[in-house]
Amino acid sequence: MKLRGVLGTVMAGAMLLSSPVKAQSTAEATLLSRLNEVRTQGVNCPGNGRRPVAGGLVQSGQHAQAARIQAVHMGSSGSISHTGAGGTTPKIRAASTGVNAVSVTEIIFMGRGVNPEAAMQWWLNSPVHCYWMTEGRYTHAGASIIQGARGTAYVIVLSSQPR
Repeated sequence: MKLRGVLGTVMAGAMLLSSPVKAQSTAEATLLSRLNEVRTQGVNCPGNGRRPVAGGLVQSGQHAQAARIQAVHMGSSGSISHTGAGGTTPKIRAASTGVNAVSVTEIIFMGRGVNPEAAMQWWLNSPVHCYWMTEGRYTHAGASIIQGARGTAYVIVLSSQPR
């Protein structure tokens, strides 16, 4: 699929999901609050040792929209992947919502029911996820938790300082 087609698919999905950015749910706010707690206190990541204290993240509606695009895809498809509808990547989805940053990543989890702490504990016990969620270059984030037909998807999109 050509990049133009992929971007069109993402843009249409973003517009359908939320034209005006709505306030985050309590669970999504809890997830970001818990992530900021981990970052500002420091943590031992499996296989990586003690991670340096990182600054708190600025919550962003644009990041939350990008997270929502992937969470809807995961919840409806059951796919636990960073590849989204039409082959999109985290950076493409973030750009489609207005995030313009050099570094963009996302962390994902699939579970049952709404339990932000279960997602956080899974990420903290995963060497790769623990490392990236505590990486100091990231300054902005948004989260989405979507209960879909195939499970509950948790997605956090993180980025460096916007350009």
